[in-house]
Amino acid sequence: MVIKTAIFGLYKINFDMKIIVNVFSFFLFTALLMSCGNKTISTGDNFDLVELPDQSIVYLNKNSSVSFDSDFEDRKIKLEGEGFFSVMPGEVPFVVTTETGEITVVGTEFNVKSRGDELEVEVEEGEVKLKTDDHDNGLKRGQSGIFIKGKGDLKIGKAKFKFKLWMGDLEIEFKKVGKDFKRTGKEIKKSTKHLDKDLNKGEKKMEKGFKKLKKDLN
Repeated sequence: MVIKTAIFGLYKINFDMKIIVNVFSFFLFTALLMSCGNKTISTGDNFDLVELPDQSIVYLNKNSSVSFDSDFEDRKIKLEGEGFFSVMPGEVPFVVTTETGEITVVGTEFNVKSRGDELEVEVEEGEVKLKTDDHDNGLKRGQSGIFIKGKGDLKIGKAKFKFKLWMGDLEIEFKKVGKDFKRTGKEIKKSTKHLDKDLNKGEKKMEKGFKKLKKDLN
């Protein structure tokens, strides 16, 4: 009887260990899938500031979206709508893909507007390469390139920096959000001290975005 009980106990322990290992493997596999997944950030009737894994920043206009791999090792990002990019220099080129064409840079600041069949790029700093099915041209600081799919022509001219209009609205909206965020943060800190780290991180991110935005608008 004692031997049977011991055998049963060993069998139960082995069975429980298999369950634990299977559960652990499931969560590990799920975590790996999430870490290797695609991340999409969209704006509806609002603006957004997106800090990428390589420390590059994207200011998203309303009704726009960006998609990229979570690890961002290839430094490729897909844009729908309009966004201003402040790209950190790196060994791997930074590539923005749209439905109409793609823009390749190493480290610069530029605006991309992609809506329907029209693609417009304005270069604030540095130089970019604009590639479509029919063209492969470089754009320097102060230049713009406009391509309309179906018409074939790529118009290169002086940038008008029209994006600064909505970037100004973005700054106003983010300042308002920043004030609300800080006010809410102070209220939360009174009752939950363990959230201080996350709140400080959020405040620093907003302050970093504001400083960068002021520089870009000047």
